[in-house]
Amino acid sequence: MGLHSRICYVATCDVCRTDYLDPETETVVWFADVTTAEQIVRANGWVTLARDLPDRLICPQDDDAHRACIDALMPPEPVMQIPGQLGLDGTEEPAR
Repeated sequence: MGLHSRICYVATCDVCRTDYLDPETETVVWFADVTTAEQIVRANGWVTLARDLPDRLICPQDDDAHRACIDALMPPEPVMQIPGQLGLDGTEEPAR
């Protein structure tokens, strides 16, 4: 029996460190390359981000830690107030 060294990849959530499991067998899936791993976990509800980001794989769990990580990725909400219109906080932007 010969021994051969092979590299495989396991997708792990960067928030909770949970490994991606096969939906049918509930076993850890080993991937031959990173691109295949990203495509399969994305198709199963995981968030996959750019490879240069520190938190780039996020599983679909819905708890405070996962929501906080995804919220941190979102841009700030735009402030839309027409000149002369009362804002939600009761202030009025001066007319130009």
